[in-house]
Amino acid sequence: MAKRTCIFFISLFLLSGSMAVSQDTVTVPLHLRAGFDLSGPVIKLVSNDLISYGVLGSADLHSSLSVTAGLRYSSFQSSQFIYDFKSRGTSIVAGVDYNFIKANVSYGKHYAGIGLRYGLSLYSEESSVVRYTNEWGAGEASLPLSRHLGHYLEITPGVRTELFPGVTIGWNLYMRLLISAGAGKDLKPVWMPGYGAATSGMATAAEYYVSFSIPYKKIRVIIRPKVQQSEGDEEEGENTQTTGTSPSGTGSRL
Repeated sequence: MAKRTCIFFISLFLLSGSMAVSQDTVTVPLHLRAGFDLSGPVIKLVSNDLISYGVLGSADLHSSLSVTAGLRYSSFQSSQFIYDFKSRGTSIVAGVDYNFIKANVSYGKHYAGIGLRYGLSLYSEESSVVRYTNEWGAGEASLPLSRHLGHYLEITPGVRTELFPGVTIGWNLYMRLLISAGAGKDLKPVWMPGYGAATSGMATAAEYYVSFSIPYKKIRVIIRPKVQQSEGDEEEGENTQTTGTSPSGTGSRL
C-alpha cells in the first residue's frame, strides 16, 4: 500500500507541469477533516508495553495551506534490569501543513507536503524500582508518581489521497525536537507521551491515518496568469507591420 501511494504521488508531480499550461484558473473545494491513527491499535496487538490512540483534525485555508490540531493518549511501561518504569498522559499538537501539489492536480483530494507543529505533553511518570551500583555498593530506590508538562516541535512530511468521496488515507513521518521534558535537567523520562524517548533530543515516528472530510467552500485558484501586452508593445507591433517589405521584396520608397 505504501509503495503504491508513493508511485501515485510521483505520477502527480510529473503531470502537474503539463496540466498547468492548459488552464488559467481552477475551482477547488476547501475541506474540513477529522481522522484517527491506525498505527496505535496495530502496535497494541504486537506489544502491550505501549498503548497509543490519536486523532487529528484540519481545516483548509487555501489550496496549499491548512491548519491542523491533534490529540493523543499514550501509556507506556518497561521493566529492565536497572529499573521498572511507567508513564501515561495526553499530548496536544497544533500547527500548519503546506501542500506542494498544485491546485489543478490536487483538486482538494491529494496532498504531498510538510507540516510544522508545536506539541504539549501532560503526563505522569513513576518508577517503582531503580537499581544502582556505586563505589559504596549496590542498592535500590524508587521514584514516586509525579506529574509534568513537556514541550516539543514536530516536522511532519507526509502524503494523503482520496480513497472514496469523503474518505482519505495517508501517512505522516515525524521528526520531533525536544524543547523541555518538564521533569528537571537530570530526570528525563524514559518515555514522554506524544514525543517518545525523552532521553534523546530528537525522536522519530510514523503514523497512518484514515480521515473523513467534508467540503465547506469553493475557491478559484490562478494557475497561470494571463499575459497582457502593454500599449507600447502594441504600438511597436503596428509600426512593424506598416514598415514591412513590399511585394517586390524591397522597402517602399518615395
